[in-house]
Amino acid sequence: MTKLLKFLKPYWKMIVVTIIILLIQVVTNLLVPNLLSDMIKCIDPELGNSAIIKILEKGGIALAAVLCVIACQIATSYFSSKIAMGFSKDVRMAVFEKTQRVALNEFYSISTSSLINRTTNDITQVQQVVLMAFRIMLNAPIILIGGCIMAFSLDLKLPFVIIGVMPVLVMLFVIIGKQIVPLFKVMQQNVDSLTTVTRENLTGVRVIRAFNTDEQENQRFKKVNEKVAAVNTKANVLMGINMPSVELIFNICMILILYFGALNGTAVADISALTQYGMRIMMACIMMVMMFITIPRASASAKRINEILDLPETILSNDKVKTYKTGEYKGEIEFKNVTFKFPGAEEPTLKNLSFKVKPNETLAIIGGTGSGKSTVINLLPRFYDVTEGEILLDGVDLRDYNPTDLRKHIALASQSVELFGGTIKENLKYGNENATDEEIEWATKLACAHDFIMEKPEQYDYVIQKGAGNLSGGQKQRLNIARALLKKPCVYIFDDSFSALDFKTDAQIRKNIRNEIKDATIIIVAQRVNTIQNADKIIVLNEGKAVGIGTHDELMKNCPEYAEIVESQTKQNRVKPNKEEK
Repeated sequence: MTKLLKFLKPYWKMIVVTIIILLIQVVTNLLVPNLLSDMIKCIDPELGNSAIIKILEKGGIALAAVLCVIACQIATSYFSSKIAMGFSKDVRMAVFEKTQRVALNEFYSISTSSLINRTTNDITQVQQVVLMAFRIMLNAPIILIGGCIMAFSLDLKLPFVIIGVMPVLVMLFVIIGKQIVPLFKVMQQNVDSLTTVTRENLTGVRVIRAFNTDEQENQRFKKVNEKVAAVNTKANVLMGINMPSVELIFNICMILILYFGALNGTAVADISALTQYGMRIMMACIMMVMMFITIPRASASAKRINEILDLPETILSNDKVKTYKTGEYKGEIEFKNVTFKFPGAEEPTLKNLSFKVKPNETLAIIGGTGSGKSTVINLLPRFYDVTEGEILLDGVDLRDYNPTDLRKHIALASQSVELFGGTIKENLKYGNENATDEEIEWATKLACAHDFIMEKPEQYDYVIQKGAGNLSGGQKQRLNIARALLKKPCVYIFDDSFSALDFKTDAQIRKNIRNEIKDATIIIVAQRVNTIQNADKIIVLNEGKAVGIGTHDELMKNCPEYAEIVESQTKQNRVKPNKEEK
């Protein structure tokens, strides 16, 4: 929790003002019972009109004090709300920015559902503590101490009744606290599990219905849901014990004050004031109970937030960071003895990989599942850094570039298309926000997307639904390719992005790219041989190693693995069924 206090620094002036107002509120609030006691003392029939005047004077002062308390409470609520909401906004922004900076293996160390909950629910829990800190936490101890001092100024014996119940309250808090604090961590973990199951069911609804596993998923959700309900019920039952217990002790305390006050012959005015102070002291205790309930849960949430903020940032610029101007990037890519191993993996995904591709050349990568194709692609924009060896862009190690600046000059069209809510034009401009309408049309024509866009009612202003459910797979992929083309970088990466297209559209887009894109490096990852056979250089990967590098014709002669892939995809002879099969 203390690590997050640094986010309160920008609001220190507002905090000081809030504390001053809070002190005025508490001091004024503690004077009210004395003023009311003085009013009671003024009640004397023998004084006649002079008594009424004194009562009105004291009443007027008491009223002014109460109005002052109300004004201070409103001001405290206003400033504490601004501080708490600003604090949570800054923490939420810091968490979000952190997830954008860390490497993918660090990002995936925390599940997506947990990240969502930590960014929303957990930060809200901490926000509530900050809010209550200025409304209750600072208020309660001052009222508790100040109330005891004012009570002793009226009577030296009766306040011991109030002080005597304090150990009972402390014991109650400790006993319940030992039971409830461990539950809060379990509660947050259960909420993560519930979010995960819900998210999987919503995103995989077509698969669930296709396999007719609705009842199975219902039972799975029911199991997790019951866990959440059981832990929350137990925690709330324990929290529910606090308030009635404090109220019971408070009422017993009031009875004892009245009893011993009457027994000792204490003046009615002093008993009234002592009752008021006792009420304020007990209210302070109730406030502290509320904090006692909130802080442990917020502490568990704070730990979860800090786990994100403490994630190591391995993808950083070193002291030799190189920043080129846009025109200075050429796009020459070279892998020098690159080995990459995921943290915790037994074997490297890539092993001693070396190749070079120059501007205006097309490099293709092909291989079986798990051969390391996607890893090569993820290393180029520095989603990961190499374990051994080096990757050079224009002769400079990628680790010597600023990651943000480097990614401005690399366009990636991946197999899994991510389109965002908004219009087609807004999605296309995601790669180049300054693109003109002419440039957008140029990119969509290259990607064979312009025609289907023009058929839409709003054309380029057609709104894409969440998840792009109102577009076909081929349409989404063509927009994905157009978005990459619109960026106009020095390196284009097409990560199996032609797989959702028919052969004719695939060939046409590749022809358009070959004719229009000059002085840039193009890297294509594909499973279909016809997509890559015209590439200037083809790399065949097998278990992380390059088993063949060359043109299509060279590999057909010298690389059995490549020849096998080609044969499996182009074999025309089919076994004819025999008579029995007919």
